[in-house]
Amino acid sequence: MTDVNLRPILEDIQSSTQLSDYEATEVLWVTLVKLGNLLPESNEHRRMLALVRRMPAPKLLQLVGSQAVDALLTLDPPLETILGSPHERLDPTATLRAFASIRSADQGDPYEAAVSLGEVLKRIRNKRAHGFKTRSGPRDQEILRAARLLLAEM
Repeated sequence: MTDVNLRPILEDIQSSTQLSDYEATEVLWVTLVKLGNLLPESNEHRRMLALVRRMPAPKLLQLVGSQAVDALLTLDPPLETILGSPHERLDPTATLRAFASIRSADQGDPYEAAVSLGEVLKRIRNKRAHGFKTRSGPRDQEILRAARLLLAEM
């Protein structure tokens, strides 16, 4: 990645600071995918895993231990338990599994915890992209604010 022009990616990150949480979540997710796309892996999932593997373990522990993660872990009612639309599909089991991995990061593998966090962030982003999150819903704002902070940190 050293020979690549990162200017467009850095410009996207900078532009996100002027956006609402609703808009910035999308821009930052796409930016993260763009970074992953700089890696030579065969598909997007593998590129994203490789991107996480490039992050230092202490940084990952800091990320999964952040207040933004805590905000997602302590939502009441929990994430993936309220339908925003009859077309929305929830996966509370996968989310609980991801949260268990995130919570055990300091005793387990920080890379596994970061990948689990990435899975949660992808679900949040996808729900936002498919119209199940709103700009003004108080719960949606809380979720998107935490997602934005985490994506910006990544």
